[in-house]
Amino acid sequence: MSTSPATPSIAGQDADYVVAATKAYKDGKRKSEPMKGPAESIDDKTLADVAAFYASQSPQAPAVRKPLALDDWVARCDRCHGVNGNSTDPVVPAIAAQRADWLETVLHAYRNGARKSTAMSAMSATLSETDVKDLAAYYSRQAARPVTYVVIPAK
Repeated sequence: MSTSPATPSIAGQDADYVVAATKAYKDGKRKSEPMKGPAESIDDKTLADVAAFYASQSPQAPAVRKPLALDDWVARCDRCHGVNGNSTDPVVPAIAAQRADWLETVLHAYRNGARKSTAMSAMSATLSETDVKDLAAYYSRQAARPVTYVVIPAK
């Protein structure tokens, strides 16, 4: 089973197909630098054995995470940034009523590492471009609510 989106899984593929495809890489009829070396170095008996092994394996669907809906993302963001982006924590910024283009820029900065925050980097790492745009649009439409912080001295 392949773990790379650039590499197909061959578990359960017909053995004759695997042999033919590998020989095509060996003969240069198929072009792939990563496949060229292994295909050239395998002898026919080993190739037949390897193809039979993979043919006997059960193919499995890749584990694909279900994309989160906007409501799911908002619930995650609201945990830190407050309901509808109105933070009540003096160290966490309110994001309600901020400009959508600014929010997009900030989310991209966390995603690419230009801005540093372990929590924000983790949260934004799996956002798609659509998620970024949708979240920015959502929070830019929220009404900002003023918050007054009162420091109470220790007794």
